[in-house]
Amino acid sequence: MNSDSPHVRVVLVHPETGSNVGATCRAMKTMGLTELVVVGTPVWDEKQARATSVHASDVYDSIRFVDTVHDALADTVIAAGVTRRRGRFRKYRSYEPEEFAALIRARTGTIGVVFGNEEHGLTAEELAACDTAVSIPSSPAFPSLNLSHAVQIVAYALFRDAQTHAVDEQRRIVASREHVESVVTAFAETLDEIGVFSLGDADEVKAFLRDIYTRAGLEKRESERLASTYTKIKGIFHATRQNRE
Repeated sequence: MNSDSPHVRVVLVHPETGSNVGATCRAMKTMGLTELVVVGTPVWDEKQARATSVHASDVYDSIRFVDTVHDALADTVIAAGVTRRRGRFRKYRSYEPEEFAALIRARTGTIGVVFGNEEHGLTAEELAACDTAVSIPSSPAFPSLNLSHAVQIVAYALFRDAQTHAVDEQRRIVASREHVESVVTAFAETLDEIGVFSLGDADEVKAFLRDIYTRAGLEKRESERLASTYTKIKGIFHATRQNRE
């Protein structure tokens, strides 16, 4: 990746085989990626991992371990979970690797790309911690990809985009997750105040809003303005209702 590219963090969730972890390190290094975070404790064969991470031992040695996907993504500005599954409780929007590369092209900050366990992939809860999804096209007859192969494909798409597309526009300093969450909270509280959540779908709506606002790449001042506007609407509605009562 060139110096103007967004910083990309690869996250593996509970990987089990040393060969996949080692091959992931090689896949990352060939595409200029260096930060690997693993969710969970290492259960793989250390010798096998080191053997397959040949010439990328620096990436392997710098692996950072965390307890949850949320911990791995805490300081990212946008994160994508790599999955082939779709559905109501997954993600409303899924990008192909090249589309995701274009989405993050002009952003600053750390971008997270999350890969699930070799056997089960990402759970609904793990994917919910991400802002969007990336799906790699494959044959319907055999759609499942090896973990390290999936990492290689996504890493190549990001590398290729960075090499072939100069960013002419000024890079956007997007709002942090904390600022996006303040917008979601303010909007959700406003919706709750007017009775939208009477059917009990608050969590699903909040997840939907969170995904949209993060993909939009709001700047900090935009997120603050939106949060302030929603809070004012909530206050006006609350005051009006009290006056009627």
